[in-house]
Amino acid sequence: MITIEHMTKRYGSLTAVDDLSFTAQSGRVTGFLGPNGAGKTTTLRMATGLIRPNAGQASFNGKHYLALDKPMRHVGLALEPAVFHPGRSALNHLLMLAPYAGVSRERCLEVLGLVGLSDVADKRVGKFSLGMRGRLNLAGALLGDPSILLLDEPVNGLDPEGIRWIRELLRTLANQGRTVLISSHLLSEVQQTVDDLVIIAHGRTVYQGTLEQLEATSGEQVGVVTSDVAGLTALARQLGWQIVASPGASEHPGQLVLAGVTINQIAATMTQAGIPIGGIAPMSNNLESIFLSLTEGQGGMR
Repeated sequence: MITIEHMTKRYGSLTAVDDLSFTAQSGRVTGFLGPNGAGKTTTLRMATGLIRPNAGQASFNGKHYLALDKPMRHVGLALEPAVFHPGRSALNHLLMLAPYAGVSRERCLEVLGLVGLSDVADKRVGKFSLGMRGRLNLAGALLGDPSILLLDEPVNGLDPEGIRWIRELLRTLANQGRTVLISSHLLSEVQQTVDDLVIIAHGRTVYQGTLEQLEATSGEQVGVVTSDVAGLTALARQLGWQIVASPGASEHPGQLVLAGVTINQIAATMTQAGIPIGGIAPMSNNLESIFLSLTEGQGGMR
């Protein structure tokens, strides 16, 4: 289990992470979400001792990362940006890490197979694609066979087949009882991968719970197309309707996605206000629109 307790990080007058607390449970995949600059990577770096927090602490199965004996045997890290010597082969990169994880050459070869890099074990990393580098970064995280994994943007650079592969791998690891925490802004991918969600904005938690609970609380959503987007936006705010997605975030440039109000109420109110209706229809809930409603206009530091 990963426990983050009241972690805070300030850079001068800027607060990057603000009294952040959450847990990631064993046997589950937890998605750590937030817009770019929300404080996700800063949090992971504080948790693993790469950055000193101003307040708070993190623990892994009850122990601080720096207090762990051979940390790679307990916590696997794949944080961005991954750094490799371009002249080393994939196997040599893992052999360099092996003493810190207390593992053999055979284990290095095993994890290269696990991440699909056996055929390029002797190829120089400088020739690797972004997706291959991501796989090698994951191999390093798995090297010590840890019970906890922290992965920052693990699908970055992967093709659709690679994304499906890592989704299945993460599920397998969680089913083995491991704790898996993945930081990502690819909401559609997270929706198909995680059990639990922690969503932050401005370095603060805005949601923690299961994916199903988040979707259930969103209520009915309605897509409205109009030539007077500004008028509808002002009307929605005046009446307290929730704007789930603005024109820039929806599929149509003149569409707003609203929640907490029925189609009939929207149609009647727009007609009375003289706002033209180009189209109106119910929409299925999706994590991306809910995420936008929770974090709209928010950010901070990475």
